Amino acid sequence: MKAMNGVFSDTDRSINIEGVQVHVAHPDELPVKWVGQLDLLRQLQAAWLIIDPADVPMTPRLLGKPGVGKTTLAYAGAVSLQREAYIMQATLDTRPEDLIISPVIEGEGKLRYVASPLVTAMVRGGVAILDEGNRMSEKSWASLAPLLDTRRYVESIVAGIKIHAHEDFRMVATMNDD
Repeated sequence: MKAMNGVFSDTDRSINIEGVQVHVAHPDELPVKWVGQLDLLRQLQAAWLIIDPADVPMTPRLLGKPGVGKTTLAYAGAVSLQREAYIMQATLDTRPEDLIISPVIEGEGKLRYVASPLVTAMVRGGVAILDEGNRMSEKSWASLAPLLDTRRYVESIVAGIKIHAHEDFRMVATMNDD
């Protein structure tokens, strides 16, 4: 599989972006099946639809009470497109760099750059599910602004790289209204 910014190595699950080796996450595989409420699934699919090459897919937010199936719906949407799904749990202390790339000490003073589930979905053309996005700060949301408009990229300050989204990348945010 070729990525937008580099070439994948499926054996070690890494990608080279602008000369920086970035290790990617594994997709989530949930033992769930979407039953009923096909209108909701179709609405999600419609939000991600691209008609014209100049179109940018929407990033819908699924709003509802805890436990009503928002994450399951998002996952079903990814499965319906036959795409890998990557779930990223948002919290009150989710920092902008947590959404992008984290440096990990690998020993002997070496750093290993690890992509978040969101960035992994971006470069692999998968679906990122930002679970409970309502918990994140404005600063964290602001770091995603270039991804959610026509620019379709994020910047990692830690790794010093710009990461462009694959054309097949889609994103959805679930938000509790409790």
